Amino acid sequence: MFRPLSATQRWPLVVANGPHRTTSRLRVTLAVAGVVVLAAAAAVPGLPLPLRLLLGALALGLVALAAMRRPKPVRATGAAIVADATGLSRTSPDGTKPIVAWGTPFGITLLASYGRPHGLLAFTTQTQTRYVPTRIDDRSDAHDELFARIAVLADLDLVDGVTHDAALTAEDAAALIRHAEEHDRASLGRVYLSDGRGAPIALDRATLSIDSRTFDLTSHLEWRALMFHESTGQAAALYQATWIRQSGAEVVLVAPMPASIVPREPNAHREASGRLGRALTRDLRLLQSPAEPPPARDIRVAIDRPFMMAIRRVLDEAPLASRVPLPAPKEPAAQGRDSIL
Repeated sequence: MFRPLSATQRWPLVVANGPHRTTSRLRVTLAVAGVVVLAAAAAVPGLPLPLRLLLGALALGLVALAAMRRPKPVRATGAAIVADATGLSRTSPDGTKPIVAWGTPFGITLLASYGRPHGLLAFTTQTQTRYVPTRIDDRSDAHDELFARIAVLADLDLVDGVTHDAALTAEDAAALIRHAEEHDRASLGRVYLSDGRGAPIALDRATLSIDSRTFDLTSHLEWRALMFHESTGQAAALYQATWIRQSGAEVVLVAPMPASIVPREPNAHREASGRLGRALTRDLRLLQSPAEPPPARDIRVAIDRPFMMAIRRVLDEAPLASRVPLPAPKEPAAQGRDSIL
């Protein structure tokens, strides 16, 4: 049934609190069916041995399937994401916080990592960034494809920080994304940020704007990933950076290096399945960055750490962008009789 865009819709934020009633009924049904089949295989006289073995295997399979059914988040917290005629907001017993106002530009990005049940939906506007925790482990194939379109590999401390927070289910998160896309079809994958001094940064599939500088992503440009150390007094910090140059304009986007971005668990990569998993795996290549001397301060632009990968992803997908290697160090000129000094 078609819902007008002005209709109020609510998507509750829930937490894991034991089995969902539907999941519990299904688990009980599977377990009872397994027991019945096993009893029938043992009690019905005259059954051939191969058939008894087949029924026994079926019974054990039903019981195992019942045991593997995961409980789903069910307990509402009183908080919800609400869409009405004016925009999106987060409501809770503590009040209401605006997320997006319809009619003003915004972007949606999914920050996720390997083998983690949660991600963060980041709603960015020209004035703020709002994060909405989202469960992604119970996604369907359709949800998986949608999430992959806007997913970016995020550092673990960001994702793991919301493990126990109230979150949207994957189904509700997908519905929220599609609802927002109906209001602004260019919002998926778009990013609005600001630098350390408050100057605006905007990224979409065609343009990267940094204050008064604009880089056309449909024309030839050069970029590369790098990292560098810098000391301040007795402390030394490690930074990640993305160098971009086009038509004489040059900028280096800089953010602190995350402590860890790839899980150390041996099964993490196996759990990175589906389109979403493949999208996150592709981002591993974008992490590769050689160490270089610190770039000149007059071309540095500080950005929010979670979105460095989003910028590299768009640069990597830009049709005429060239990822250039680290420039070779200059060799000193040979000092011979005919050298020009």
